[in-house]
Amino acid sequence: MPGVRPACRRRAYATPLPDGYAVGTGRRTLAFNELKTRSRWRGKGLGRRLHDELLSGRSEERVTLLVNPQRPRVVTLYQAWGYQEVGRQQPFPDSLVFACMTRPMRLPEQ
Repeated sequence: MPGVRPACRRRAYATPLPDGYAVGTGRRTLAFNELKTRSRWRGKGLGRRLHDELLSGRSEERVTLLVNPQRPRVVTLYQAWGYQEVGRQQPFPDSLVFACMTRPMRLPEQ
């Protein structure tokens, strides 16, 4: 959608972005926010299935998300799902500095 800003936008970066990363059309990137499962459902693959279903059929090239880098288990989980850190972002002056992670919308078949 035109006018929608990705989670990992240039103006709030605490570290430089890779060249060309912030160039887009408004349809290049989907910002993924707030996926959480209740503790009794964790470790069963439900979060991954929800994530994959929400991304299926999307037309964007990539998906981004922000994660607290002080939560290494969560960072490791997203890395296992194909995300890579592209920089650090502080969305507001009084917020944490988050790791911005991204991955292609569709991963190559393994």
